[in-house]
Amino acid sequence: MKNINYMNYAMVGIPLFLIGVGWLINPDMIISGLLFTIVTDAFQLIVGIGLFIDSGYRDSYLGVYLIGVAIFFALWIFIAQTWIIAIPPLLALYLSIIIFTKAKHAKP
Repeated sequence: MKNINYMNYAMVGIPLFLIGVGWLINPDMIISGLLFTIVTDAFQLIVGIGLFIDSGYRDSYLGVYLIGVAIFFALWIFIAQTWIIAIPPLLALYLSIIIFTKAKHAKP
């Protein structure tokens, strides 16, 4: 679980780093950082599904996360408003907190 936590740090940190470098040095890196968020979201979705299955479908926090992902995609497909771009960062933060908590309480 701790390895997943470290990998999550990297996957969330890389886009932030690229956007920061783009803001300070090379504006083209901002686009790279924004595109890398797609990889981060895919990683977090796969981890979320895997952890939910591994928990025997009993972890309600992961269930809420997956319902949030489903609602985001439904809103994206059917409504397509600009305000829904705020949902993925919130979902990423929520899953990061879940992973951190699980890693902290995991047995070595």
